[in-house]
Amino acid sequence: MKKCLLVLITLVVLSVGSASAQAVWGVRIGLSRPTVSTSGGDEGSAKIDGKFGLELGPVLYYNLKNNFYINSGLMFSIKTFSDKYDDGEYSYSDNLNMYYLHIPVYVGYQIPIGKVSTYLQAGPYFGYMLSASENYSDSENGSADGSPKDYLNSFDAGLGVMYGINIDRFKIEVGYQYGLTNLLKNSGDYAGSGTANLSSLFLGVSYVF
Repeated sequence: MKKCLLVLITLVVLSVGSASAQAVWGVRIGLSRPTVSTSGGDEGSAKIDGKFGLELGPVLYYNLKNNFYINSGLMFSIKTFSDKYDDGEYSYSDNLNMYYLHIPVYVGYQIPIGKVSTYLQAGPYFGYMLSASENYSDSENGSADGSPKDYLNSFDAGLGVMYGINIDRFKIEVGYQYGLTNLLKNSGDYAGSGTANLSSLFLGVSYVF
């Protein structure tokens, strides 16, 4: 997976360089809300919404001809999920935090409208889970810290789309990423637990230098 990612980035840079593209750096910051969709497990299909978390990092735009461009970057994002239950006799709480680095490779097209322009971009993205932590507690057994990397895959990949508006050097953006890889390892003690896809909605702003 790491080799494929390095090859892809190299090909993008070489193809852009051969097209005499102009590179523009920037920074993107915003909030993303993750969602996990499960299927095939013992409990059937389910959709679990997480909390809004920080997403930020440097971005790079390769301007091509005819208003086309390629957008990439290195985005750090925090994915947080929390679940609680209390019926008066039994209660539990479960908090999961995952920390990712994502590299999008999007192809975009912008439409100039005077001093303002709008744009749409889409393409694949690749991610790696840097670390993860989990805290579980219930009224019977107390509190315990878990190791989510024992049952979660470190690599993530999927397809993303983003719409935005350019205002001078600022970009107001909304985006969505749909994960295609299985978040669960489905091996060892977790074999047969089905599949889980990690997706996220992004709201934020970029600034280009």
